[in-house]
Amino acid sequence: MVIACLHTAASNISIFDTAAKDLGISPHKVSHVVMPHLLAAAEKTGGMTSEQRENLTRYLQSQTPFFDAIVITCSTLGPIADRFDDGGHHCPVYRTDRMLAEALQHRPGKSVVLYAAESTLDATTALFCSGALLSQNPEVIFVPDAWKAFTAGNNALYISLITDAIQNAYRHGAENVALAQVSMTPAAQNFSEFNKPMTSPHLALRFCFDL
Repeated sequence: MVIACLHTAASNISIFDTAAKDLGISPHKVSHVVMPHLLAAAEKTGGMTSEQRENLTRYLQSQTPFFDAIVITCSTLGPIADRFDDGGHHCPVYRTDRMLAEALQHRPGKSVVLYAAESTLDATTALFCSGALLSQNPEVIFVPDAWKAFTAGNNALYISLITDAIQNAYRHGAENVALAQVSMTPAAQNFSEFNKPMTSPHLALRFCFDL
């Protein structure tokens, strides 16, 4: 089985490669495509337009003959996966944040979902605060200035701001903290196993490879 990960940030490649290594998945089974212009366009329009969605759908359909599954790792683009038609190629398209939302659903107690890019607010809120997740009533919280640091290439500041937001969520009574965007994953390394926030890369790869 070979899957493709569609990223809008090149830094997500190493995050998924590390997760694959942790899970014993051969690097030859995970391919990466980086298309930052897709997120840049969505940010300019305040979210994906119908034209942007159609263009991305056509691109994904062109890739389905070559992979067993495609994983969209960008939360802003993720909703495309929810209604995707692979044209009979048996190549499903998944969104990493859905695996995270489903895992969070099974956690008791107060939950907080953190996000950094403003363009992902609608997609994140719709995913985590609808349907079965309503009973858990997770609080979706924006991390100010974090995405500005990330896009400026200041990853150290980005992770620091995410770390501070995680700590603040715990201080205000959160029992579960989920990081909605893959790029936020490295901040989890600043916490022990006892209070490590939930992230999506391992969950997504476990799901795809049925581990």
